[in-house]
Amino acid sequence: MVGLCFLSVFIFNLPVIFKSYDLSNSSSIGDSIGGITAPVIGIISSILLYLALTKQTESNIDQKLKNESDLILSLFNQLDLELNSLYFKFKNNSVDVKFNGLEALDEFAKRFGIAWNMDHFKEKFSSFKAFYPSGQIIYLIDTINLIDERISSSTLSPEMKNLFKQKLISFYDSKLRDSFDKINNRICANQFLEDDWASKIKVVVAKY
Repeated sequence: MVGLCFLSVFIFNLPVIFKSYDLSNSSSIGDSIGGITAPVIGIISSILLYLALTKQTESNIDQKLKNESDLILSLFNQLDLELNSLYFKFKNNSVDVKFNGLEALDEFAKRFGIAWNMDHFKEKFSSFKAFYPSGQIIYLIDTINLIDERISSSTLSPEMKNLFKQKLISFYDSKLRDSFDKINNRICANQFLEDDWASKIKVVVAKY
């Protein structure tokens, strides 16, 4: 562009055949150069602006996708934290026994689903909600549903959505399926346990 300006000055100062076209001593030489270079400058500026906006748009899209992925991963971390925070305690021969995390879920599921006599609990508890660990279990299910919904509503590519879905299924299969199946089977076999929390367990077991 600078070269074009210098070239214009050189051309306008060359000798001409007709004096009417002599711009070497005319005050309009600046206007002439401006008239020639302005459209070129305008076109180049427009191109540069378009390229800048395109790059900015691409950067915004990439950042949005990264934010979506980070949010979903943070929800997975939250799910892990909630599972690790779960606890189950009871008395065994007058001795307090406490389990934490995945062991707590497994132990509760084993006792609730197999070992305990539900006829005994039927006299004391009106529904599944009456069992203390049930609230912690529903907390896990709510987070699972939140992750699933967040994956589905995200702007991620179908491939990325599928990967996150598979991660959620793998988490459920490896850590929750066996315990949830035991709990669900016992609920289905004892009508007095039915409530809205029990329904949530049935839904998640049927889905996964």
